[in-house]
Amino acid sequence: MTKELAVKITEKFKQVLISVCLLALPVEYLSAQDYGTNHDLQSWNMLRITHPVDDLWSLSLQNELRFTDDISTLDEYIVKFYAHRKFSERFGLSFGLKYIDRPHGPNEWDPWAELVFPRLYNKWHISHQVRFETRLYSGLSGILPRVRYLFNWSRQLGDTPWYVTGFGAVRFNMDEKGAGPVSGFEQVRLTANVGWHMNNFSRLELGYLYRYERSRNVADLSDNVIHLNLLFTTKPKPRRPMPNDNIR
Repeated sequence: MTKELAVKITEKFKQVLISVCLLALPVEYLSAQDYGTNHDLQSWNMLRITHPVDDLWSLSLQNELRFTDDISTLDEYIVKFYAHRKFSERFGLSFGLKYIDRPHGPNEWDPWAELVFPRLYNKWHISHQVRFETRLYSGLSGILPRVRYLFNWSRQLGDTPWYVTGFGAVRFNMDEKGAGPVSGFEQVRLTANVGWHMNNFSRLELGYLYRYERSRNVADLSDNVIHLNLLFTTKPKPRRPMPNDNIR
């Protein structure tokens, strides 16, 4: 990697982090004046199976269990089915359906589509991902549109089965219903994981995720999460995680 390219990547990464911080800090300050912040230790556990149909198409089924209240209560069960279409090495499109079952809250159906812009900088695999969701929220009439921007990164650790990966994401609700999710900026997430290629069909990732989420009429959420991902593919793949392998 040339010095000039390294400087460009570093500056771009700084810009992303600064943008996330500028979005999150004013929201945390304002919300703290009203209701304070609710801190929690959680565990998010995801299992995904991907079937590459050919060199351009793939299908994925994802299940996730999320535990809250210091990892003592099942808070959400999430099922996601989606397809990904690769148009080039620098552009792809994903679309699918997500269902969220909340034993202690409203359930949710989310049809969504996402633009994926992968890039390769020497050994760093990154992508910019912009998702559009039409949330069907139990108890609310109509749809609640939401936009998410996600910056994803991964890097193989030499000639080993190990790699590092993570992402930063911000989410915005585009309508006000007077109840349920807040309008405008909703949440920010930051995560970093260590990954292990168990074989050419499976990977294991373990790491840390932080979530800050605005809430309506109650304390905002500030969650520290133990993040576990178990990923399978039906066809063998080389040891090189790509950004479009890490749709969240």
